[in-house]
Amino acid sequence: MRIHYSQCWEDPRIITQALEVRPGDDVISIASAGDNTFALLLNHPKSITAVDRNEAQIFLVELKIRAIQRLDYDDFVAFLGATPCQKRGHLYSYLRNALTETARAYWDRHLEHIHQGIIHCGKFEHYFSIFRRMVLPLIHTNKNVRELLEASSLERQRMIYEEIWDNRRWQWLFRIFFGKLLLGQLGRDPSLFRNVKLNNISEELLKHTRRGLAEIPIQDNFFVEYILTGQYKDLNFGPPYLWKSNFPFLKDHVGKIQLVCSTLEEYLKTLQVGTISKFNLSDIFEYMSDDVFEMTLREILRVSRNGSKLAFWTLFVPRIPPGIFMDKMTLCTSLSDRRDAADRTFFYSGFYPWNIDESISN
Repeated sequence: MRIHYSQCWEDPRIITQALEVRPGDDVISIASAGDNTFALLLNHPKSITAVDRNEAQIFLVELKIRAIQRLDYDDFVAFLGATPCQKRGHLYSYLRNALTETARAYWDRHLEHIHQGIIHCGKFEHYFSIFRRMVLPLIHTNKNVRELLEASSLERQRMIYEEIWDNRRWQWLFRIFFGKLLLGQLGRDPSLFRNVKLNNISEELLKHTRRGLAEIPIQDNFFVEYILTGQYKDLNFGPPYLWKSNFPFLKDHVGKIQLVCSTLEEYLKTLQVGTISKFNLSDIFEYMSDDVFEMTLREILRVSRNGSKLAFWTLFVPRIPPGIFMDKMTLCTSLSDRRDAADRTFFYSGFYPWNIDESISN
């Protein structure tokens, strides 16, 4: 059992716009690293439940919650690893008794993650660290990296990418490092590829990366900044839960988040009809067979209220609801299409925000 993602890699700006969480909403959010669950909490839902099949991810979100509740802002961002800190072990000692017994046992066994800063400890983040330390220096100088990140306009950003960045060595090493073999072994869960029919994964990712580095404004893209530098220069341009202005609200309300270790489909089976109004489902359908996807979607429609909203990303596996559900759901094409120009997590192939017009129980 390990942490696959210590940060969320879906754009919180896109998901908050798509779901339009309001007071009175009951939200289900894939836990992952918790970042986007915290972002949705900022919109005052009635309830929010973070679900993840990986218990280590639940332990990570629990530790972040306790850090929000018990630390002041400066110690919180330092403990997480967003700013330098020499006392993470001491801060953990202060937090550990507030953890559940199983979470405390997990983190006691992984104190190296505590000292490193827990936002850096995921398998995916380690993958980017290898790229940043061992591959990127073979292609570009620190000056080239700075010039790209500091591009003052989209026109200059595009020029830097096309004239400096996109050389043969970049293309060649990118295709090797972000190919199926290394991505599966070092980056994401190998089960991701179980349902992938795409022949050339690295070529697809290179195409998405070209769009992300040349066509989407980079100045506030903290995802690119972290991939290339391993840090956030200004937390006010980082994930919303790290903004100082949001911290007082999170401290007062983060205890509202319910943590559930379960597959989504099994958790949905425990819920009553019409109990959920908003669903943030990350890219979990990538990992499902067609049968499990259909079964999960049926459960979503069962527990939804009329007018609910559902949103998810896809990377390599297209996921369109089967025809038997299409009379109950409407794709918000304006939001889906706008994603190409605005989604800072450029590597996804698609974003799908759906309105649930009629629950399946009706």
